[in-house]
Amino acid sequence: MKLIIFLLGEKGLNVVRALFNSPIELSIFCVIGRDNSISNDYSTEITAYCNANSIEYSFKENITYDAKNYDFAFAIGWRWIIRDFPEKKLIILHDSLLPRYRGFSPLVNALLNKEKEVGVSAIFGASEYDRGNIIMQRSMHVTYPTSLIAELEKIVILYAELAIAVVSKLINEGNLFAGSLQNENDASYSLWRDDEDYRINWNDSASTIDHFINCVGHPYLGAATKLNGKIIRIFQAKVIDDVKIENRSPGKVIFMKDEFPIVVCGQGLLMIKNAKNGDGQSALPLNSFRSRFK
Repeated sequence: MKLIIFLLGEKGLNVVRALFNSPIELSIFCVIGRDNSISNDYSTEITAYCNANSIEYSFKENITYDAKNYDFAFAIGWRWIIRDFPEKKLIILHDSLLPRYRGFSPLVNALLNKEKEVGVSAIFGASEYDRGNIIMQRSMHVTYPTSLIAELEKIVILYAELAIAVVSKLINEGNLFAGSLQNENDASYSLWRDDEDYRINWNDSASTIDHFINCVGHPYLGAATKLNGKIIRIFQAKVIDDVKIENRSPGKVIFMKDEFPIVVCGQGLLMIKNAKNGDGQSALPLNSFRSRFK
């Protein structure tokens, strides 16, 4: 079977690695995406893996291909429109249990909503995004507190398992397999996130902010806030017991413990344990006790 795989990120790397090492006889061509909005798009690692294993590849911006040369196309973590492939020849792996969380950043938004179960869906292509027939799914339970990186480490395994299962099914059933219609009554959508969506709202409770920090960390750029007029990113924090504050002003530093500032929130206090400036250098310790995060 000849596959062209459009891939981005660690999930894409793990799928290519799994398919290459499987006993299934495959010819693989990779189209590698690059995205500066995340801290690591794994394009370097994917390129190195392809070179080490003589897998042909091209970068998204340089690609030319003929869909007729491939039995199926796979899209893993892909964020761009794929043209020329019939819907029945395009397989998309999406990190939600469709029809819920169609669209963008589904895992991040599911974790922010504290969903108890998340997973991956393999679907056929469709004229509208993430509405294709479901081929199969894999799910996993989530226990909170957790972090995005912890759940990604588990979900990339599901991606690899699902990719192998789907390829095996396609080899056995080919174009005879149509998949299952999605239930539109259960459908929901997950919106794309930009820089504004990574800003901390210090009026929220300390526990809410801590959960937010955990959910938008690596491989994304991290929870953002302004300190002395400049954006910094917070990667680790700790909820601290509240004290009575007569003139509560969320965002102000109230205590220092060693080099870690303790910040007033809408409810509760939050100790900042890991924060970095725009140049990637530590923002701690603060230059002034009288600091306000905005």
